[in-house]
Amino acid sequence: MADQHKQSPEHQKAHDLAEEAIDKAAEGKQKEATQLANEAKKIDPKIGDEMAQEVEADRKQAEKFQKS
Repeated sequence: MADQHKQSPEHQKAHDLAEEAIDKAAEGKQKEATQLANEAKKIDPKIGDEMAQEVEADRKQAEKFQKS
């Protein structure tokens, strides 16, 4: 059932919004980032946890790359 959730159009929309929020935060546009993140959470309340895991995985991958 979790796989079906991740494939749903609603989940994908929330995921896209959350990724955009992360990009805006990285650009220093905190107000826009917060608005996008809140919109994503309205669509899929669990999206924050998923995105935190993705960001952590990306950070670990970047650390490995820097050490190489």
